[in-house]
Amino acid sequence: MQPIYTPFIFYLIPHSHAMHRTSLLLLLSAITISVSVSAYSPALDSLLHTYDQEITHADQYLQQRQQRIDLLSSIATVEAWEQIAELYRPYQCDSSIAYYTKVLHTTEPHATSARIHLIYQLAAIGFYSEAFALQQNINLAQVQADPQLTIDYYEAMNRLYSESAVYGKVEEIRSINWHKGNIYRDSLVAALQLYRPQSEQLYKLNTIHARNTKHYDKALLFADSALSMVDEYSHEYAILAYELATTYKAMDNQEMYLQWLVRSAIADVRQGITDNGSSWTLAQIVYADGELEHAYDYIQYSLTNAGIYNARLRYMQINPLGHIINQAYQQKQQQQQIRILWLVVLLAVFLGLLVLLFIYTVHQYRRKQKLNDQLYQAYDQQAVLNAELNTANAQLSTANTQLSSINAHLQEANLVKEQYICRYLEVYSAYIQRITQLARKAGEKNPEQIQSREMAEFYRSFDQTFLSIYGTFVADFNALLRPEEQIIPKQGELLTTELRIYALIRLGINSSAKIAELLCYSPNTIYNYRARVKNAAICDRDNFDNQVRLLCTI
Repeated sequence: MQPIYTPFIFYLIPHSHAMHRTSLLLLLSAITISVSVSAYSPALDSLLHTYDQEITHADQYLQQRQQRIDLLSSIATVEAWEQIAELYRPYQCDSSIAYYTKVLHTTEPHATSARIHLIYQLAAIGFYSEAFALQQNINLAQVQADPQLTIDYYEAMNRLYSESAVYGKVEEIRSINWHKGNIYRDSLVAALQLYRPQSEQLYKLNTIHARNTKHYDKALLFADSALSMVDEYSHEYAILAYELATTYKAMDNQEMYLQWLVRSAIADVRQGITDNGSSWTLAQIVYADGELEHAYDYIQYSLTNAGIYNARLRYMQINPLGHIINQAYQQKQQQQQIRILWLVVLLAVFLGLLVLLFIYTVHQYRRKQKLNDQLYQAYDQQAVLNAELNTANAQLSTANTQLSSINAHLQEANLVKEQYICRYLEVYSAYIQRITQLARKAGEKNPEQIQSREMAEFYRSFDQTFLSIYGTFVADFNALLRPEEQIIPKQGELLTTELRIYALIRLGINSSAKIAELLCYSPNTIYNYRARVKNAAICDRDNFDNQVRLLCTI
């Protein structure tokens, strides 16, 4: 956020006789030294605001996690100890290790599971030698007999060798550990494909692999699949959101990278998690963007969490950044103190100007009294004008009422007209059908020809009558259709069958059966025509008939 300084000295210059009106502007300008303009998008600003609010409630979320732990502490079972250790794992690493160690001295398969989780936990906080020592005592037969232990074992080994490779100093050993870490990762993927083929854990690993091989589209698809399988803002959601953010970072999409990083950080806060890399990563980014206030709050929150989590490696990761941000923050505080000092000086000058302004105001008082007398006379004239204006408004209101009444009569006449047209159509159609029936009874050889001739005359008469009333119907109707689907009558035609059907709908006849009876078609044929036209509509097809009824409205 870049400061924009207000040029308030400009307002210290009196403006002729309006000098007394500038006093408030002087005060506001002196107090408002700077404003901040955010360089982030509205969506990202909203997420950051949510994150800021959640940080203020972080202690409540930690208390909720601790209450769950305290509730389990009263249960003296191995299963309860395992749950407590799992709750402590992203919260307090030493307490988690203590409970896993407690389970370590119980029976199988709990002991093997605890040993595997200890390896994972120790690797995560940088105690690699202890983790490698525990590895030697893993009961591989017990691991192979249990699918979940197999998955946990490969995951812990992958974490151990990968972490030791990242923070190792000897290049040869680092290379060996990288290789072994990749082998265990491949084994973990194979185990998940065998035992948990639709798990979010497998999708997460596929996301990482696709990202590392620069197949970013696949990485995004895998991440979306994984996120759809977890609760929003759960611990798993926080991890997956971080991986998705890392993917967007690899794609050089800074906006989406920051959005998902903030979502991960929000999830960590709401779950009472103190081992949250997203918070200090976010602090580093907003500091680089010049958001020093946010960076200071985020790094202080991260340092507090590091103290709660109590892992030396986290201090090593966060402290250098915290020192840089704190130093910059202190420098900014000093600059603000200097600005405040200047503000006090300027306010003193401003108070002196106010005294002069008061004297000038008293001097102008008598002159304003004369101006007030003139204003009172103007007010009286304005009152007369207002009375005349009120009379004109009343006359206009009466005219509007009369116009509304006329419009109501027009609408009623239009409705009667449409009803008579519909009645005329029913009589005409019934007449044709009766002629056809009489022709059959009279032994006419081709009564259908008579019916066809009469219907053609009926269509022509209906088309002429309808278009004489609703002359713009065809153009207005085509405006509801896509350009390539518009219905244009052929040479010599007034309306097509589709236009005739919707002309009847415009007249208020909505039943396909009734339309079929009037036009001498089958109801199914009418339904197909209507469906075909609705599919060509540019508006919602469910609302298409209502749109047609509004065409050519008077």
